[in-house]
Amino acid sequence: MARSWRFVAPIVVLAVLLMQPAGSATAVTRVRHALLERHQTVQQARSVRRQEAELEGALRTRIAAFERTSRRPEGPGSRSEDVRIPATNAAIDRLLVLARARLRRLDPWARHRLATLHMRYRSLQSWLDSQGIFRTCPVPSFTTIYDNFGVIVRLPHVPVHVHQGDDVMAPTGSPIVAPFDGYATTGRSKLGGLEVRVFGADGYVYNAHLSSLGSLGYVSAGDVVGYVGSTGDATGPHDHLEWHPGDGAAVDPNPLLTAACVDTVSGS
Repeated sequence: MARSWRFVAPIVVLAVLLMQPAGSATAVTRVRHALLERHQTVQQARSVRRQEAELEGALRTRIAAFERTSRRPEGPGSRSEDVRIPATNAAIDRLLVLARARLRRLDPWARHRLATLHMRYRSLQSWLDSQGIFRTCPVPSFTTIYDNFGVIVRLPHVPVHVHQGDDVMAPTGSPIVAPFDGYATTGRSKLGGLEVRVFGADGYVYNAHLSSLGSLGYVSAGDVVGYVGSTGDATGPHDHLEWHPGDGAAVDPNPLLTAACVDTVSGS
């Protein structure tokens, strides 16, 4: 029996992994890596352009210096000059040929390297557009993201409850955007105050404590759907954000927030 279980166990594990929802850690890790790689690709492309400009400038300076080198006539002179001057001129000619050849090779090298990086960027962007969960940071001007999903909330005059999202601290009036294409609706409750839900293909996000609304109805990733406030049971301005994959129960949105806000975190 133990021997048969040894062969069955990997199949069970594989089946469990395949049944994981879109918001699973594996999917989030792929999104985070793709966003980081996209950011690194942009930086590498900038580095290639900078190197090309620096090398070209250095080569042109060197060529100009060679061409300015004083060439004495190869006419009659002392015996030592008859030998030294032609040799010097030949050396300068060889250096000029080498420098100009390197300059000619520089442009194709840079164009090939940039083409490779652009292809890599487009591939990553295509994957993020079709598979990425949060395509943009929900609160672009955030200051702090608290990973407080699952914390027991005990506040005066508020029923004790389990925190179902993460709190993104930001000044009142900071824009809250749709993290993906979808349909935005609003509501109001005692706990959440002014609320906005954005329903997408893989689930919906719930934003609470808004000060005012933005665009509703059909929205695209990055459209402003509301503004940070402190309505409801909030003790200060922030966006309470929940992620409900498959329109089901809330799961911790922190990995998705970290992945989507990586550009902001890195200061790019």
